[in-house]
Amino acid sequence: MVNLIGKAYAISASDITPIINPITGVSDLKSMAANIVIKILWVVGFLAVIYLIYGGVLYITAGGDAEKATKGRTALINAVIGIVIVLLALVIVGYVQTIVR
Repeated sequence: MVNLIGKAYAISASDITPIINPITGVSDLKSMAANIVIKILWVVGFLAVIYLIYGGVLYITAGGDAEKATKGRTALINAVIGIVIVLLALVIVGYVQTIVR
């Protein structure tokens, strides 16, 4: 005869998942700290991209003024360095997060 109804199993204490914080959605301090650091790095990266655009506009609109062109070039270089640092920091945070788990 075909059994259409499965067996019922009791839930043990080890089967229950940890309590999740309803505000942050994470269950432990390590994950919460990593999420905060990652969000901060994304904001800093976004600001670096805005600074990159600002430096590009400054450089393009220099109109032959050497001082403005130098200022724009410096802003472009600093923004690219900032973006590289943020990307490396994201990689490092992800690597450390996998080690800590």
